[in-house]
Amino acid sequence: MASIKRKEKKNGEVVYRIDIALGYDNVGKKRVKVITYKPNQNATPKQQEKEVQRYALECEDKLKNGESYEGEEMSFEDYAEKWLSSRKEELAYSTYEAYVHIVNSKIVPYFGRYKVARIKPPIIEAFYKTLLGTHSNGTIRKVANVLSGMFRTAVRWQMIQVNPCKDSKVPKNKDEETTLKYFTPQQSLMFLRSLDLTFETIVRGHERIDDTGRPYYVADYTEPHTIPLQLKVFFHLSLYCGFRKGETLALHWNDIDFENKKISISKSVGKAEDGVVVKKPKTATSVRTVSFPDAIIPLLKQYKKEYNEYRFNVGTAWQGDGNLFIQWDGKIMGRSTPYQAFKRHLKRYNDWVRENPEEAKKQGFEPLPIIPLHGLRHSCATLLNYLEVNIIDISKVLGHAKSSTTMDIYAHSFEEQNTEVANKLNEFLMNNRRKQA
Repeated sequence: MASIKRKEKKNGEVVYRIDIALGYDNVGKKRVKVITYKPNQNATPKQQEKEVQRYALECEDKLKNGESYEGEEMSFEDYAEKWLSSRKEELAYSTYEAYVHIVNSKIVPYFGRYKVARIKPPIIEAFYKTLLGTHSNGTIRKVANVLSGMFRTAVRWQMIQVNPCKDSKVPKNKDEETTLKYFTPQQSLMFLRSLDLTFETIVRGHERIDDTGRPYYVADYTEPHTIPLQLKVFFHLSLYCGFRKGETLALHWNDIDFENKKISISKSVGKAEDGVVVKKPKTATSVRTVSFPDAIIPLLKQYKKEYNEYRFNVGTAWQGDGNLFIQWDGKIMGRSTPYQAFKRHLKRYNDWVRENPEEAKKQGFEPLPIIPLHGLRHSCATLLNYLEVNIIDISKVLGHAKSSTTMDIYAHSFEEQNTEVANKLNEFLMNNRRKQA
């Protein structure tokens, strides 16, 4: 049975010393594995005690069954397997899945045969250099963050004393474009207007099978394409309110306060092993209430009417519980659906502008940049800044914990709008001078 002793440091931090007896060596000396464990500091003493007892039993079983956690003995490949197993219950499934991919496809192939304690900063920096040229700066940072997290756990498990990633420099592809992709305020309005367009697309001739099983040929024909009303609502909310995709997908009708023109964000849709899961938003500050403009009230009410009529027509096949964005049977919309629809719409729109330049110009349409769906959230921040909303309020709309986070992300795009601010000021001064003349 392991011996457990509680110790409270001067700074109030609580740690436990765990002594696990491992029998005697070949000269009769008692073998003891000493582990220092730091429990959840917000738990009660009784909860901490249960936590450390559970951890001690796990360690004792593993050590007595021959599982060594000595950094000099364990290969990184074996350690990676144990580390991933330890994180599975702690992480959102989509995050865990991403970690598995990064560890197994990028990290283990390079470090697999090293002993954990033998991996030093020069080795890590050599690994980072292998990623340059074939991976983006964002991917390199993700890999570096996962690797550092693995070594932080190794320190906590007392396999090593220092995290070697701490002193390792992460390189960057110097020529890579790192700016955010978003619509300018003018492009945002153009995009929203484009959602009302109908596009004629050509369906090439193809073979079909009739009711008797006989094949027949269908000649080329045109087919109209419009954006479904629920996706129009999705894109309007993403752009006007700056919601993340998971936050928008998780919305229920009872989250919308039509009278006060506010939407409550209290949940988010994430990826699960067997599909999707509704969970808490990304951070505590992501739980928020966001106002929406009068301009989208008619759209929301139109969609609610269509939604209720559709639900009535589906009848007993309906399986929804009030989700705003749905599949055919009322279940929550798939996570990839809005992205795929957004991508298709931008392509059809840009093709139409190029093929019909005079008509497009007459209606005030120009080609739009290809941005990711998350770019609508960035476009919201850019639009609010253009409208001279202060940074604190922009931060609250986006659900950032600090306004400094907002500035860190959007400093470049905000800086580009300084010219617009100067133009507005210049226009104001010129108009004022004309009045005085």
